[in-house]
Amino acid sequence: MQILEPVIIVVVVIMIVLVIRHRLSTGSATNRALTMEQKLEVFAHCGLRLSDPFKPSDLLTSWGREEYEKPGFDLVLVGLGMTEEQEPWRNHCTNLWHFDTECIEDHGDYKRIVERMVEMAQGSLPLENIHDHVDLEKEEVWFSFTFRGEVIKVECNVEDDWVDPAIFATFIELLTKISPDKVFIYYDLGGQDCIIGCVMREELNQLNKNGIEFVPLT
Repeated sequence: MQILEPVIIVVVVIMIVLVIRHRLSTGSATNRALTMEQKLEVFAHCGLRLSDPFKPSDLLTSWGREEYEKPGFDLVLVGLGMTEEQEPWRNHCTNLWHFDTECIEDHGDYKRIVERMVEMAQGSLPLENIHDHVDLEKEEVWFSFTFRGEVIKVECNVEDDWVDPAIFATFIELLTKISPDKVFIYYDLGGQDCIIGCVMREELNQLNKNGIEFVPLT
């Protein structure tokens, strides 16, 4: 009995080590050292993929590989959500957007936001006749569009050149009516910029399972 006890202890310790190693190897993508391509593959499986004609190597024009391959997903999200850094300024990903919230200066700025939300919804947000009016000095700011024959006008609050975050509720409500299986999502980068996207609800769940903390846009 005295001989068996140390053996049992050793066996138990080995089993614990093996369980820990298994959990680390099968845990979320955040817990593993991933290449840039592997991170992009994780996003692609969650509905966020590079648009044609872009390839992973195109992201290297903005930052080096070593930056993208640091722990976490933030920089890859930024690279995937931004536009190319030359004309014609195409989006790297149709349904993901690296968005700077300090972006309202003149006519057309809110129109561009509406158009990008429509693009990200990929046919599920059929808004037409999009217009805006931006006069920060007079604090007269609004945008309008036609939805199923109805003209909808949205008044915007003015706070210097910051976007009015309340406007996104309009797009969320309309998307829920048209395609309840889709959701606008939000990722906090910890500054004035953020990531906004649009995916299927099960794809949002898959992002979260990989440790990528997107939440529904509110």
